[in-house]
Order: sequence, then C-alpha cells, then structure tokens
Amino acid sequence: MIRLPRSSLYDLTARLQGANSVRLGAAEEQASSGRRINRPSDAPADLFEVHQLSAAIGDQDTWKQNAESATGELDGMDAALDQAGTIIVRAREIAVAMASDTASAEARSAAALEVRGLQQSMVTAANTRFNDRYLFAGTAYDTPPFDATGTYAGSTAEPTTQVAESRWVKTGLDGSAVFNGAADIFGTLEALAVALEANNAPAVGTTLTDLDASTTMLTDARAEVGAETRAASDAIDNAESLGTVFNSRLAQLINVDPVSAYTRLAELRTAYDATLRVAGSATSRSLLDYLS
Repeated sequence: MIRLPRSSLYDLTARLQGANSVRLGAAEEQASSGRRINRPSDAPADLFEVHQLSAAIGDQDTWKQNAESATGELDGMDAALDQAGTIIVRAREIAVAMASDTASAEARSAAALEVRGLQQSMVTAANTRFNDRYLFAGTAYDTPPFDATGTYAGSTAEPTTQVAESRWVKTGLDGSAVFNGAADIFGTLEALAVALEANNAPAVGTTLTDLDASTTMLTDARAEVGAETRAASDAIDNAESLGTVFNSRLAQLINVDPVSAYTRLAELRTAYDATLRVAGSATSRSLLDYLS
C-alpha cells in the first residue's frame, strides 16, 4: 500500500478541512437564514432571474397601489354623479308639478327657492374632491372646476393612472363634458328657477326636455366611471395573482427547505469533525485509513 509523506498528508487534510469549513459555513448560514441565496456569489447563474422577479414583484405592488387609489377616486366620482342625478330627478318633479295650470304663483315662488338650493347642491357635487383632488376638473384638479354660476374653469384633458404594464384608468373627468355637454345642467336649473320666479308655467314646461337630456348625460358618465372602476378592480386582481406567482418562483430560487438544510448541515459537521480528527492524528496510517 502506498503511503504519503506526513507533510503531504497534513497538506491534504488542511485543504480538506478548509473546504469543509467553507461548505459548513455556507450550510450554517442557509439553515439559520432559511435562504439558499444570501449574496450574489451564492448562485450567480440564478442572479438574473432573481433580479427580474424582484423587479416584477415591485411593479405589481405599484400597479395594485395605483389601482386601489384610482378605485377610491372613481368611487368618489360615482357618488357625486349619483347625487347630481338625484338633484335632476327632484328638479324634474318640480317642473312637472309647476308646469300645471293648477299650480299657484305662491307654489311656484316656493318651488323657485327649492330650485335655487338645488343649483347650489349641484355646484357642490360638481366640485367634489377626493384626497384634495377635484374629480371633475380634468387635469386641473387642484382648482375648483365650477364657480357659483356653474361656469367651468377646469381642463378638458382627463388624468389617468397606470394600473398595469399597458393599462391606464381615468382618475378624473372633464367636468364640462359631464355637466355642460349635450345639455347644460346649470343653465337648465337656472332657466327653471327663472321661469318659476316669473310664474311662467309654459317656460317651466320647456325645461323638461333639457332635464331629461341632463339625466341621460349623467347616466352616461356613470356608465363610463363604472367601466373604469371594473378595469381598476381587474387590475388589482391581476396584480395580486401575478405577485403570488412571482413571489412563489422567487422563493423557490432563494429559499431552502428547512429539513434538507439541517440534514446537510449535520452531514457537513460530521465531515468537518472527521477532518479535524485526521489533522490531529500523528500516525503513519495510509491515506485510505485516514479517509475510512
């Protein structure tokens, strides 16, 4: 049997001890951290995918937050449009009742006061804010879009928020299209109030066409908001689903199974202890004996 010189044997066992020490240190770190990759050098071949997955997870978090914020703004628009629709319904009820020849001048005068109140409520609805943003001011959302007379001072451009890689939803509307489009809501309410104050039944009746057009206009705006809300909700669901998929894959790359990690740690500790015993032995046993 071939025997190695003692110096060569010591060199070999020292190298074995060093290699086992490195592996043991890595195994201890993996077992304690629960991670297979704690630094780039641990798995350079997987590093690109890890970076890609981390970026994708960050994107999904951003899309989800954006969509949730957009949902709040869209809900605010829907509530304001619902309020505006209720105002128009009441104005129409007044117009129908006061267009009758049986309505008295006193009744029309009292109705005119109510319509003036409805005008103020409509301005309030049109100037609805959410998180300090005026929802019907277009992109000029830092300024109230309507003055007391219903004159528009906002922007015709509409703000959007990105909720997916290639999907944006509206987070504000052009108030002039919503309240001064096919019918001028503020002008119609003003005409109704003036006709009531003048006790002019025929003029009261002529406002009914524009009040009906106002209802249609507000209904169309709510339908648009509803479609944008569904898109935002779908974006939230999509971001959550993709985030789960990406996180699962990232965990597969980075994390280690605890049982496997501690089993390997025990095996490496045993090998490390064996090299320590070999290194401390001062005999002339063969290399095969040392490794047995």
